[in-house]
Amino acid sequence: MNETEQKYTVATYSYTCTAYVRTTLRRALELQSTHNVWAGTKYVNAAQGMLGNFWSDILPDEQTWELTKLELMTIHRALEWRKGRRGFSDTDRDEKLYPEWDNIADEIYRALREVWHSEGKYWM
Repeated sequence: MNETEQKYTVATYSYTCTAYVRTTLRRALELQSTHNVWAGTKYVNAAQGMLGNFWSDILPDEQTWELTKLELMTIHRALEWRKGRRGFSDTDRDEKLYPEWDNIADEIYRALREVWHSEGKYWM
């Protein structure tokens, strides 16, 4: 990553949300070859970089994260993929968690929309 690349602040809400994002990225990476979660190696590389050996540096259990546009896009796509599979892969989860998980997904999308709007892409 370029050291001067702009970062965007994202509220994480809770430990449940941070764990949900990390688990979603891990699951998406494991199933990338059969599910094509991301349509490009740059997103796969970004996901691997966020999880790597030091995931706690990028995706810690903190109140906020500082993420690049590529990281936001990578997480957003993984969360969309997982939400689309909820009936298949999250059947053993307490449905009370879904609204909390939706909070972090909405926050990631809000930050990403802010990026797109700053680039003049209001149609996103």
